[in-house]
Amino acid sequence: MLEVLAYLFEQFYNADGLPDVSQLAKKLSLAGFEGEDIHDALAWLGELKQIDVTPYRALDSHSGVLRSLQPMELARFSDEAAQFLFSLDAAKILTAGERELVLDRVWREPEGEVSAERIKLIVLMVIWQKRDALSNLLIEDLLFGRDGAALH
Repeated sequence: MLEVLAYLFEQFYNADGLPDVSQLAKKLSLAGFEGEDIHDALAWLGELKQIDVTPYRALDSHSGVLRSLQPMELARFSDEAAQFLFSLDAAKILTAGERELVLDRVWREPEGEVSAERIKLIVLMVIWQKRDALSNLLIEDLLFGRDGAALH
């Protein structure tokens, strides 16, 4: 699915919006993507549209406050996923509100450990809407990696 999101980022990120779902599915199919990946990416986009960031923005005034994860929260993350989230927090890439939104999205995941790939998708979902230079760089890094290749 990351390959589909990378394609969407390249093709539509600077556009005013995406084509409707059926047109987008056809374009993705014509571009050579498989049905399951297309379905997952379209579901991801649908989830993206439903996020209401308004309640989380109020937390941004507390951006200097450190947030420790409780053991119950930390247990949801794979080691790699926790390290990724901690690195974003240490680099102050996410605001306090965005970090809480990411954590809330993790709690909406099915039971079990959340992988590094899934936490990256959640972070991608949270920052996709910002459209600023730092977010664009993080999106490119998440989707294409440091060497320019799409993540698998």
